[in-house]
Amino acid sequence: MSATKPILPSLAKLPKTYEALCRLHMPRTLHDELELEAVTEIIDFMSGHPLNADQADYLETLAELAEAYESANHEALALLPPHEFLAAHLENIGMTATVWGKLIGIDRSTASRLLRGERKFNTVHVRKTAEVLNLEASHLI
Repeated sequence: MSATKPILPSLAKLPKTYEALCRLHMPRTLHDELELEAVTEIIDFMSGHPLNADQADYLETLAELAEAYESANHEALALLPPHEFLAAHLENIGMTATVWGKLIGIDRSTASRLLRGERKFNTVHVRKTAEVLNLEASHLI
């Protein structure tokens, strides 16, 4: 599997058969974050659109591969206190506290205090963070 980002066609030109989709990006066990990122890009691209049976099967296969990789490699993060979990997650995805703060509507100093554990997450922080970062809210409580 190539760790480079896949070149995705327009949705209208998305291959219709499983075999053709596999030529776009062959599903296989993920070994690193780059491969996860490539698969996640395809999942995000295909999700939320009407798909035929082969496209839906392909999407489900990629989602299962991503879930298996994340379960095996990100499980330890879930055991961290919420502020440490989020700080580690932001580092893993290359996002700064400032950018995260802007995404959820808080200033830089508040974001920094939350990530250092000097302030507790409130329900709005948890809800917005889970939504914009596609995380389980339970990791932030």
